[in-house]
Amino acid sequence: MIIVEGIGHVNIPVSQLDTSIEFYGDIFDFELESKKGGEAELILDNFRIRLIQSPHAGVELGYPILSFIMDVDDFTEAISELEEKNVKIVKGPEATDNGECLTFADPNQNLIEIYYEN
Repeated sequence: MIIVEGIGHVNIPVSQLDTSIEFYGDIFDFELESKKGGEAELILDNFRIRLIQSPHAGVELGYPILSFIMDVDDFTEAISELEEKNVKIVKGPEATDNGECLTFADPNQNLIEIYYEN
């Protein structure tokens, strides 16, 4: 068995690095930790994402690349904020077996899910 201590970061392909840094900072409050060449590492608490400029950015996978859990009040506030900021909502909000979820797109058309559980 391979023993891991956690996930170091999640790689996200992007076509416009600066636009993506601004999006993830504005929507989720990620802070830019480093930027070099066509890559940027952002951090939120102990969670890191690495934005990587790529010609493969925007390839629709049909499923979210990130999924964030939150409480019901934050979920409702998040929907309002996404609508106010004209973020493209792809699906939802819709009921799940034990809560609700909503899927939206980042500037590169990567899908992101937010949800809560009862």
